[in-house]
Amino acid sequence: MDDLDRLEAKGLARAKSRSRRRRVSTIRRRTVRGALALFAIVWAIVFAQMATGNDPALKSAPTASAQPSKREAPTEAEQESSAELEPEEPVESESEPILEPEAEPAPEAKPEPVFEEPEEVAPEPAPEPIEPIVTTAS
Repeated sequence: MDDLDRLEAKGLARAKSRSRRRRVSTIRRRTVRGALALFAIVWAIVFAQMATGNDPALKSAPTASAQPSKREAPTEAEQESSAELEPEEPVESESEPILEPEAEPAPEAKPEPVFEEPEEVAPEPAPEPIEPIVTTAS
């Protein structure tokens, strides 16, 4: 009976091993199919965006005249207008008495600035093509 029990145990082990391999291969097949389907869907969305001209990487940035950057220094006209809006207040110090400024004559009326139409800016020439570097490993 030992031989019969041993054969029965081997058959049971083979059956368990086959079912485990079948489950693993099923999981692998489903994973690969899902990944390929997801890749195809994402690629189709990107292709459709590009075909309709809605490429997000090529959207135009706002022009410099529409929104000045934070790094640009204010122009003289902006400095004058801000100086007119914000009167300077003298800094009070305990050791120095505050002296009243002498009466200044009324400022002369400045002529209003004439706005000119901006000149058309010529487009920058296309950069020259760069020759590839050839090495011995190429």
